[in-house]
Amino acid sequence: MKVDAITTEPPKWGVKYEDIDVDENLPIKLKPVYTGICGTDRGIVSGSLPFAYAPHGRQKLILGHECLAKVIEAEDNDLGIKTGDYVVPIVRRPGKCVNCLIGRSDNCSDGDKHEAGITGLNGFMRSEFQDYPQNLVKVEDPDIASIAVLTEPLKNVKKAFEMFDTVSKKSVFTDANGAYDEKRAIIIGTGSEAFLYGLASRDYGFQTYMTNRHPETESKLRMIERPNITFYDYTKDTSVEKNGFDLAVDTSGDPATIFRFIRKMNNNGIVILFGTNGRAPASTFDGSDIDYIIERNITILGSVDGSRIHYERALQDLTRWNYQYGDLISNMITSRVKPDNTDIFLHKQPGEIKTVIGWS
Repeated sequence: MKVDAITTEPPKWGVKYEDIDVDENLPIKLKPVYTGICGTDRGIVSGSLPFAYAPHGRQKLILGHECLAKVIEAEDNDLGIKTGDYVVPIVRRPGKCVNCLIGRSDNCSDGDKHEAGITGLNGFMRSEFQDYPQNLVKVEDPDIASIAVLTEPLKNVKKAFEMFDTVSKKSVFTDANGAYDEKRAIIIGTGSEAFLYGLASRDYGFQTYMTNRHPETESKLRMIERPNITFYDYTKDTSVEKNGFDLAVDTSGDPATIFRFIRKMNNNGIVILFGTNGRAPASTFDGSDIDYIIERNITILGSVDGSRIHYERALQDLTRWNYQYGDLISNMITSRVKPDNTDIFLHKQPGEIKTVIGWS
């Protein structure tokens, strides 16, 4: 099968929009509606994420792991996926470890898994692809079809907060009222993942802050403030830091920034590392940092990917937020481009939150 696709040759630098032959014969045929562009795609294209690799025996990798697709042909299946349905494909495909075998390939214990558009498996940035029904999550609410491309990044958030729920049980993490109203969360970064982490943090009831090392546009500030999140530029204003933070989520992948905020954590604080940045410069980390972490019982955890349950929970959140916040969620998609606009992988647009590629 020949398709129009956005390709790269990891770990080398570069990106192309071209015709390419793909060998597939799977029971569900799909056409992407939207595919999202994230920091991982840009990292692969820039050659800064050496863990990316093409399918076995191939030089080229088709990019794309954030996708909303429409079923154009479907064989009978137990999941009831049929022609005309909107679906979100699951990115990570299981290996043979115990976690993969129980449906939790997000916690793969031996690394023998594949991720569409990232590691050893072609992605969804192409005019057509085929898949198995068990790899597809149906979008039940047609009203969120225009924003369901955010399901994949949001499932990462659901996985991270599942980990938070587990780790926070190490102590009494809630406030004196048994809630999170007096607890403070800081989200490092202002991209799409940061926005989604911020909304999830507000769902918990945290006093939520977002920060970056530069000011933001008025339009983005209005979006941040709408769900009662406070933004500040940490290079200019540190007044909100005086009471410390109980939860920190990093989406930047920058070591210097991460360790700066570890020093702002309260006792029993939890730090979730999500962002990856292979080109981030090294940072000084010494014994006093270790002392700070140990003496305050701070937990640092890394979180990646999610399983089917997290996709399903993400779709539930998108449905609820769509009614709760209205156009706030759709406005997170700040740009829609055509597949041949490959410059978008090389140059992030001013004020960008989420750029998506439209395939119709």
